[in-house]
Amino acid sequence: MGSGKSIMIRWMAAMMLAALASCTEIVDIELDSTYTRLVVYGTVTTDSVRHRVELTTTSDYFSNEASPRVSGAIVELEFNGTMLLLQEHDSIKGLYHTPYAFRGVQGTTYQLHISQVDVDGDLEYESYHATSTMPGGLQLDSILLNYTQSRWWSGWEIYMFALDPPTRDWYGMKLWKNSDLLTDTLIKYQVLPDDFYNGRYLYYGFPIAFLSDTVEREKVWPGDTVTLELNSIEQEYYDFVTDAQLEFYGSNPLFSGPPANIRSNIDNNGKGIFTAYSIEKASVVVPE
Repeated sequence: MGSGKSIMIRWMAAMMLAALASCTEIVDIELDSTYTRLVVYGTVTTDSVRHRVELTTTSDYFSNEASPRVSGAIVELEFNGTMLLLQEHDSIKGLYHTPYAFRGVQGTTYQLHISQVDVDGDLEYESYHATSTMPGGLQLDSILLNYTQSRWWSGWEIYMFALDPPTRDWYGMKLWKNSDLLTDTLIKYQVLPDDFYNGRYLYYGFPIAFLSDTVEREKVWPGDTVTLELNSIEQEYYDFVTDAQLEFYGSNPLFSGPPANIRSNIDNNGKGIFTAYSIEKASVVVPE
């Protein structure tokens, strides 16, 4: 009886070792190339600037080069009966901007038209279109800094005071330290819906960021100015940003759904986003 039990244990151990060994087997996956698509990133905001649209194309997954830029396109912005022809940057190919600076207006619908591009190389021009209506949203009053520390970390908590309308809204947040934009990539750009404070005034402050003393770029000193830039965005832009961040960081395989492409509002199977959003800012000086 003991001998049979010993044999069974050894057999089970051998099977477990075989299973573990199989888990470390290297599998080569061939990722075939697919047809090229146009990638758009364009914005219109309430800042008085020359608004920009950037055109590139998709590239292979393992490509270690920058995405090819699309030059020579016709890019037009239409709103309120006006049609503006965007100009390509003199030294940066694929970057187009409006011929003059102006402020976008909340409630206005902006239409982007792109033509005279041949991204798939079939010698026939394609055209693309996207639409965005600039939302209103949160009325930003002020921000507050609160210094906090523990055995493991220390730094400044940032709280926002604002009035949220009763409508369903989405927001993006950029953070500046003096003239340095700390949220300078799409991965660092914080977006959120107003699910937790819809239709309310944030009397006690809503926590939005933390500046750590141990991160050199985030470290602030008395006299430094911290600025919150609050963007009232459309749900389409919120979906685009969250999809891109999920693609970058990955997801928990136990609870996530199947992989999917990043959502886009560019028609004709284009990729990327064109969006209009309003901007409010509030600043505070770091105290002694």
